[in-house]
This record gives sequence, structure tokens and C-alpha cells, in this order.
Amino acid sequence: MLEDLVTRVAKGDRRAFDMLYEITSAGLNALCLSILKDRREAEEALEQVYVRIWHDAKQFGDSGLSPKAWLSTQARDRAMDHRRERPLPSSVAAGNRGDGTAQGLVRIAYLEGLDYPRLAARQGIPVDEARHALHEGLERLAGHAADDGDSLAAAERALGIQVTQPASPDRAQVAEWQERLARFADDLTPVMAPARARQRIRENLGHGAAPLSVDPLERRPWWRGPLGIVVVLLAAAAAWYFWAR
Repeated sequence: MLEDLVTRVAKGDRRAFDMLYEITSAGLNALCLSILKDRREAEEALEQVYVRIWHDAKQFGDSGLSPKAWLSTQARDRAMDHRRERPLPSSVAAGNRGDGTAQGLVRIAYLEGLDYPRLAARQGIPVDEARHALHEGLERLAGHAADDGDSLAAAERALGIQVTQPASPDRAQVAEWQERLARFADDLTPVMAPARARQRIRENLGHGAAPLSVDPLERRPWWRGPLGIVVVLLAAAAAWYFWAR
């Protein structure tokens, strides 16, 4: 179903785009929020993600990824870009270490968008130890020696870790890693984005009003709620009463 929707979006099908948003936005919003740790920033990133999906859907067929992995990669890359655009603290406070295994570090690095220094700070371990543990986790995830140069470079590119490489890693290998890593996004609890995010996406793309353009989390004037309906009905009843007399 997702593949069909992305294919239709690539052809400019707005209804397919709306359906794709309905199905995937909560999961992609959760991924943006996991990286950015701020609801407003995650919302802004999500808006940019769907604008990019609309414009870049034609590239899906050449990506070598499943639809779900392609969408998750789009969301994670944009959230990482969004975080780089803002000032960052010089250090990261240590947090919940998770399961502490080497493969668990890969999961944390992917879901929280951490490079080696931030991963080390989060886990409370030296950077070299974090690098070694992450390489070990990547090796186990791949089922082969991930630190054999090309594969490691592709994994680091897929994770968005800024490591100087003598040459760009093979695109097919990067896609393999993106596919593997995107499975971690399934561990997140979906978080529904506010209706205003969908409306702004449609406005940015010139698609007009969204099917749901009222944000249920925003306060509405009393006259637009149940009380307003009661007042209108009472006023109508009073008018009818006096007219009938």
C-alpha cells in the first residue's frame, strides 16, 4: 500500500499524498521528536519532511529502499539537518543508558541522532569506547565485519555520523544500512502531529485547506463549541415564542 501511495504522489496525486500523511505522519513525527526533543521543532521538521516527500517522491524508485525505510530516512535526515541549524550545547547530559549492549548503542544512535562524542556523553563512557561499541553493534546487526572499511563508511553515512572518509561510500551499501537501521523506528510509539502541521504543509504546497484544518489542541472561542450551539438554540426558541404570541 505504501509503495502504491508513494508512486501516486510522484505523479502529483494529492489524494494519495493526504492518505500517505494519514498513515505515516504519527510515526515520522515520533522519529523527529526522538531526535529533536522538542515538540515545536519536531513539528517544523515534519512539515519540511512532507514538503520534501512531495517534491522527491520521483526519486523513491531509484533509492533501493522499501517505502517505510525511505520515509524514515527522509524524516531522520531532515530532523538531523534541523538540529544542525540551531545552536547546540557543548556537552550532552548523560541519560538512560538503555539496554547497554553494543547493538543497543546502534539503536540509540539511530533514534536519537547521536554522533560518537554525544553517544559517549549520553552513556557516560569515553569516546573511543563508544566508537568501538558502536562498531561492534553494527557488525552484529549486519551479520558480518562492519568495520571492514567500506561497510563501516556506509553505516556511518547512513547514521549521519560526520567522519572524514577518503572516498564516498557505495550508494548500494548505504541503502542497505538505511534499510537495516530504519527498523529501529518501529520501536517508537507513534505521536500524532497537530492539525496545524498538516494545514501548513498543504499551504506550502498550494494544496488548499486540509480535510481537518482545526487543531483539536488549540482553544476555540466559546461560541464555536457546545455552549455556542446551546445559546443559538435558546435564542431561536425565544424568538419563535415571542413571534408566536
